[in-house]
Amino acid sequence: MQRVRSAASGGLLLLSLAHSVDAVGGGELSAEHAAIASRLSKLPHFQTSALNLLNLATDSEAAIQDIENVFLSDPALATDLLLIANSVEFGFRARVETVRHALTLLGLDRVRALASTVAMQLYVRKVQRKTDLGGVWAHSIATAVIAESVGNLYGSPGMYTAGLTHDLGRLGLRLAGGDKYVEYMSMEFTDLAEAYVVEKTLFGMDHCEAGAFLAQTWGFPESLRTHMASHHESSEGGLTDPRYLIQLACRLADSLNFVEVQRLDLASAPALPERLRRRSELAPERLQEQIERRMSALGPPETGGATSPSAPGRPRLVRPGPSICR
Repeated sequence: MQRVRSAASGGLLLLSLAHSVDAVGGGELSAEHAAIASRLSKLPHFQTSALNLLNLATDSEAAIQDIENVFLSDPALATDLLLIANSVEFGFRARVETVRHALTLLGLDRVRALASTVAMQLYVRKVQRKTDLGGVWAHSIATAVIAESVGNLYGSPGMYTAGLTHDLGRLGLRLAGGDKYVEYMSMEFTDLAEAYVVEKTLFGMDHCEAGAFLAQTWGFPESLRTHMASHHESSEGGLTDPRYLIQLACRLADSLNFVEVQRLDLASAPALPERLRRRSELAPERLQEQIERRMSALGPPETGGATSPSAPGRPRLVRPGPSICR
């Protein structure tokens, strides 16, 4: 029997895991793994037009026309793109009236990133009209914004979309695991290692494996599948390694209180690498403002959902957020 603290109630919640993870037989885990994999494989697929955009190269001569054609084939996606392009976040003086105009003003990578955000938001709304996904959504947006900021400093394009989709497995496990995963997400853990042990014991796989499974099933690009599968693994690369950037962005999102799971070690969130500590673009206040502006432009991910880390209904640790530039 394993004990973890319930973030929602503040009491001790006894997880009836039947056994500790060390005592669970391989057959039991394999059966749970197979059951969850079967449910994941039956989930509605991600939006086809968004997947087409993600798999298009942006460095070809025909890139602008190819991307525009995808939007022309999906008027709803095009409409949502133009709504965001005309939001206060971007503040263009003249209205953006066409997809081609948006491509010219925002650039191919940003348009593709925004389209992916819209598609992810629509997927959440379509398959689960619940408020319990607000925390996952906020963490994903925060990681995306931070990853884009760091990526821009070091010439790594596409980091926004990688950050946005890195926790796709949590969405998958929420839908495949039902209320059991909601209960899991309401708990408070000692650290991420404990959270993984409980997650894998309850569902037969952790969210990284679930994300890689969904990415493969739905046809996401290999680069995004890699981030979904390995964003909590130790990376030997530096600031030019996209895997390291996503791992860093994920941890910094937690340090700004856009947490993926509640845990007791948040006060010891990692400091920025030496060479990034004096970059004004990565000041905690500036990142927080950018994240909240992006969420405001997009609106809530579900009916009645929250768009800020302290919104009602989203369990959170009540402690001052640590500086990420210490």
